[in-house]
Amino acid sequence: MRRLRDVGEHRWLDQLTARLARRPSGGRVAVGPGDDAAVVHPGRRPLLLTTDTLVEDVHFRRGWTTPAALGRRAFAVNASDLAAMGGVPVVALLALEAPGRVAVAELDAIVTGFARALARAGGSLVGGNVAAGPHLAITVLLAGEAPGRVVTRAGARAGDVVYVTGTLGAAGLAVSRLRARHRGRLAEPPIRVDAGRRLATVASAMIDVSDGLVQDLGHLCRASGVGAALSLDRLPVAPAVRRALGAGAAAFAARSGEDYELLFTVPRRRARALGRLVPRLGCRVTPLGRMVAGRPVVRVADGDGRTRVLERGGFDHFRA
Repeated sequence: MRRLRDVGEHRWLDQLTARLARRPSGGRVAVGPGDDAAVVHPGRRPLLLTTDTLVEDVHFRRGWTTPAALGRRAFAVNASDLAAMGGVPVVALLALEAPGRVAVAELDAIVTGFARALARAGGSLVGGNVAAGPHLAITVLLAGEAPGRVVTRAGARAGDVVYVTGTLGAAGLAVSRLRARHRGRLAEPPIRVDAGRRLATVASAMIDVSDGLVQDLGHLCRASGVGAALSLDRLPVAPAVRRALGAGAAAFAARSGEDYELLFTVPRRRARALGRLVPRLGCRVTPLGRMVAGRPVVRVADGDGRTRVLERGGFDHFRA
């Protein structure tokens, strides 16, 4: 098996860029991978930029997923940020940090998995970087555009209804089991780009659920200057989480991360418009509660009717 230290940085990059150059770019890319910089034509629509990093032993461990799935994951977590603003991917840069002992085939699979997932969403990989390091890390810069409205976290108002796409908790449960050394794989994040583009026509505010529903809704509350009141019983908990955790499933799903679903608010006057959109979103949509005037905190009512203020929950890189 060829290792990166045996092949060398430049030879591997030459082989990789030759393969990437054969992929269609949709006419937006004037100069792709292999030069000092990429040259693209972003078009007339608003340009959106996001970046994120997946780090070995922080976001994943070897054996939790395949290299190709890891590449797809690197795309999905970045595409989720664009989707939350009504954007669609256009071009991306991909930077890798890797030890010399890493197999070239593993890096090839990561890049190929990323590039194919990006291409399916209509974008092109136009360049990147590789550097030596003590562990594997994948950094993405993803540029997109908004076909219609750009939705932020700051537009929610008291009385708006809170919704979430898909189901919650399955990814967090998989991570907790893997950390406990149970057999399994990381759940692949959903791609909600098309749903986000459509929801942007009715949503007053939107955010992706990456660090846990309660924590991310808290970000939306602070940006909008209003609070939120949710019913724990309404959460669309993944069936596997209900089977595993029983009565504690909803509380777990409210705080666990890695779901990459869309959390959004809709004014009541747009409820019918949302109803017409739902059959075309490709995923379920669940109302969770409403935005309320007052402090920008999240209040959650449990099955017994008791209400708690939840100001913290979910993933934080620097807090236990």
